[in-house]
Amino acid sequence: MTLTADQLAQYERDGFLLLKNAIPEADICRLERGVANNPPLDGTLDPNAPVYPGPGRYTLATQCAADPDLAFIIEHPQIVPAAEQLLADEARLTAYVIYDRTPGGAGLPAHHDYKRWRPVGSSMHWLFTIVPFCSFDADTGPLYVAPGSHHLERVHEGEGVCKEVRAAIRPAAEDFIDPGLQRGDLLFMNMHLWHRADGNTSSRHRMGLFNKYAAASAPPATGYYLYNNAVADALSEAGRGLLAAHSNRPISHTRVLLTRQRPAGVEVYLNAEGRLPGGPSWDERAIPDWDLGNYIAPAQQYLREQVQIETPWLSYVGDYEEGDGLCRVYGYNLNDNGFPVAYPGNWVTLQVLSECQAQGWETRAAECWLDPAVVRGKGLSQAQSRVDQFAY
Repeated sequence: MTLTADQLAQYERDGFLLLKNAIPEADICRLERGVANNPPLDGTLDPNAPVYPGPGRYTLATQCAADPDLAFIIEHPQIVPAAEQLLADEARLTAYVIYDRTPGGAGLPAHHDYKRWRPVGSSMHWLFTIVPFCSFDADTGPLYVAPGSHHLERVHEGEGVCKEVRAAIRPAAEDFIDPGLQRGDLLFMNMHLWHRADGNTSSRHRMGLFNKYAAASAPPATGYYLYNNAVADALSEAGRGLLAAHSNRPISHTRVLLTRQRPAGVEVYLNAEGRLPGGPSWDERAIPDWDLGNYIAPAQQYLREQVQIETPWLSYVGDYEEGDGLCRVYGYNLNDNGFPVAYPGNWVTLQVLSECQAQGWETRAAECWLDPAVVRGKGLSQAQSRVDQFAY
């Protein structure tokens, strides 16, 4: 599918684009077979929700795309080419999610989904691809959008290598419209667009695909959700390129690439052991959800313990092999505003770093961190974001 100039302009102006009858009926039926074999039991944010399929909003996500009847939609020819036009870049899947709002399930209040603590939401450039399995009507619960509420002027250059986003402007209640989503439609929606949904008052399940794709040049600030190899194997050879990160190795460690600019060039900090500061990873779980992958909290803990600094944010660099697992590496560039005290480790040049790499990938990580073509945001821990995810 190739979008027209008018469609591209509409998406830029309104923050969403609706394509009617874009997904064939046979493909919706295939997805429904996949759901039947993989009930949406990845959880709900409502701790008081009954057992599925009691009234609630449930997700089918995590590694469910290992089922070919679910995986095929990831690389669908009606979705990916259009998404890449809207992103003006190659696409990378950041979330595979099917939502099931069961009969009696409550709606969602107005919100947008740029979230600095989530692998799903912390990229600086991503979009939704929404495919309803039924009509989102007055009974099952419409999805409302507020045209133009994505306010892209909130995104601006920050200090150093990372961009910043000011807090969103909440649209008025009368600004929301019902685009009239029906079975087989395809809705592209900007990450910053405000939307909400009514509850399901019908006797039917309100189900739909809500996948997210980021621009390849704009990785999530927390790091990607890590798919296993079974998901990659369910895709075609070309389709595997849509997965920025997949492995059967767990993310067992997290480390931080601290850099600073000096007259002679960039320097990198190594701890007393000659390594990037860090250690074994652990899941924070201050904000419960299925999309694990944010290891900023343990990374910041190691910075306090090993470097005696407190960083206001970190930004994802990449995943590299360490031992039997993967090490999720974050970056942070120090300015000259800190108090000039000695550090317990050593600052080394990139040349020295290349000669004393403990893991063998430190130089590659530094080159990635310093690559000006990568569009980076500022990632936060879940605990920080419970206070204010835009304040740092």
